[in-house]
Amino acid sequence: MIIFLRKFLVCLLLLTFYGIATSQDTATSPVELPDKFLIAVDKKIRNLDHQLSKQSESYLNQLLKQEEKIGKKLKKTDSLKAAEIFGEAKKSYEELSRKLSSIDGKMGAAFSGEYLPYLDSLQGTLGFLKDAKNIITKSKDIQQKLSRSLDHVNQLQNKLQQAEEIKAYVNQRQEQLKNLLAGYTDLPRSVSKYLGKYKQQAYYYGQQIKEYKNAINDPDRLLKNVLATLQAVPAFEKFMNRYSMLSALFPAPGIYDPSQVVNGLPSRQQVMSVIEDQTGNIHANSLAMVQQNVNAAQSQVDELRNRVSQLGGNSNGLTMPDFEPNDMRTKPALEKLEYGASFQSHRANNYFPVTSDVSATLGYKLTTKSIVGIGLFGKVGWGSGWKHIKVTYQGVGLRFFGDWKVPPVWGSKEGSFWLTGGAEMNYQKPVESLAVFKNYDTWTKSALAGISRKFKAGKKLNGSISVLFDFLYRQHIPVTEPFIFRVGYTFN
Repeated sequence: MIIFLRKFLVCLLLLTFYGIATSQDTATSPVELPDKFLIAVDKKIRNLDHQLSKQSESYLNQLLKQEEKIGKKLKKTDSLKAAEIFGEAKKSYEELSRKLSSIDGKMGAAFSGEYLPYLDSLQGTLGFLKDAKNIITKSKDIQQKLSRSLDHVNQLQNKLQQAEEIKAYVNQRQEQLKNLLAGYTDLPRSVSKYLGKYKQQAYYYGQQIKEYKNAINDPDRLLKNVLATLQAVPAFEKFMNRYSMLSALFPAPGIYDPSQVVNGLPSRQQVMSVIEDQTGNIHANSLAMVQQNVNAAQSQVDELRNRVSQLGGNSNGLTMPDFEPNDMRTKPALEKLEYGASFQSHRANNYFPVTSDVSATLGYKLTTKSIVGIGLFGKVGWGSGWKHIKVTYQGVGLRFFGDWKVPPVWGSKEGSFWLTGGAEMNYQKPVESLAVFKNYDTWTKSALAGISRKFKAGKKLNGSISVLFDFLYRQHIPVTEPFIFRVGYTFN
C-alpha cells in the first residue's frame, strides 16, 4: 500500500510539472494594442479608399467625354463604324464605375497583381489579432473594431485590383482607338487632339494608382511597433506563413521570417532557398536557371518592343507616353508644397542702418520645372557700424515669386539653374498697428527678375543662390541698389 501511494505521488508530481512546463511554453503575455493604432489605420485606409474611388470616377468620366467627342466627329465620316465602336462606350464605362463602387470588404478571388508589403502586413496583423482573442489585452469592443478595420483593408485591396482592371481596359481601348483612326485620312484635326487628351488621361490614371500604392507601402510607426511586438509570438509567424500574400507568392514553409523580412519583402537568402527547394538543384544551378528565365523574358520584351516600333509606337519603353507628362499632377497636395527660408542684406545709407531680410516662404510645385509661392519676411537692423552694433526691428515685407527651370548650360547639371521672378512690397518702419496692412501706398514696391543656382545641401535640404535685378529701384526713396543677392534654403 505504501509503495502504491509513493508511486501515485510521484506520478502526480510528474503530471504537475508537465502541466506547468506546458503552460509556460504555450502561454503568451497579452499584447497591448495601442489605442491610436486602429484609429490611424482606419483614417489612412479609408482616406485612400475614398480618393481612389473619387479619382477613378473622375478619370472614367473624362475618358468617356473624349470618346464621345471622337465618336461625334467620326460619325460624320463613317456613321456605321462610329456606331459599332462607340455605341456601347457609355455603357462600358458605367459598368466599370459600378463594379468599383459596389466593391466591399469580402475576400473574393486569390491575390493577384503587384505585391504590397504594407497591405500584406496590415491584413495579417488585423486578421491574426481578430482571431487570437487570448493574445491581446481584453477590451469591450476591440474585436468589433478589428473586424471593421480588416474589412476596410480588404475593401481597399479589392478596389486596387479593380482599378488595375480598369487601367488594363483603358490601355486596350486606347490602342483600339489609335488603330481605328489610323485608317482614316480625312478626319478633322480636332480628332487627334481628342485622342491625345485620351492618352494623357489614361497615362495619369496609371500614375495615380501608382501614387496610391506608394502611399500604402509607407508603413507608419504604430504598425512597426505592433509588428515588432508580434514577432515575439510564434503563433503570428505561423499565421503569416499560412495566410499572407507573401506565402501565396512563395509557397514554402518558413518564408515569412519576421527577422529576415525587410520592408515586408523576403531576403535574398530566403528567395534562393525557396528556389533551391523547388528546383532541387544546387545554388549555382538555381542561379543559372533564374538567369536563363530572365534572358528569355528579356528576349520576349525586345520582340514586343520591335512590334510596337513597327506600329509607330515608342520602342524605348512600353509605358513611355508620347507627350511630356507633369509628374506633379498625381501627387498629393502636401507633397507639392515646398517650405523654405531666405536671407539678404542691404547696404547702409544716409537714412537707414544696414538691415537684413529674413523670410519664410511657401512654394507650390505646378510641375517639376515650375514653382510659384509666397513669402513673409521681417527686417532686422544691425546698427550703424562695428562699434555701434544694435539689433533692431526695422519693418516687414511681402513677397510673391515664381521659379522656372532652364535647360543645362555650360556643362551644368540638369535643373541647377532657374529663372526667378516676382514682386515684393516692403514696409520700412516698425509696424505699430494692423492699419498699415490696409494702406499699401506707404509701402515700397519692387519688381524682380534674375537667375538662381540651386544645389543639394543635405538629404532633405536644398540650397539656392540668387542674383536679382529690381526694375523699380529708381522709384524708391531713397534710391536703392539695383541688384539683390539672396541666399535661400528649401525643405522637402
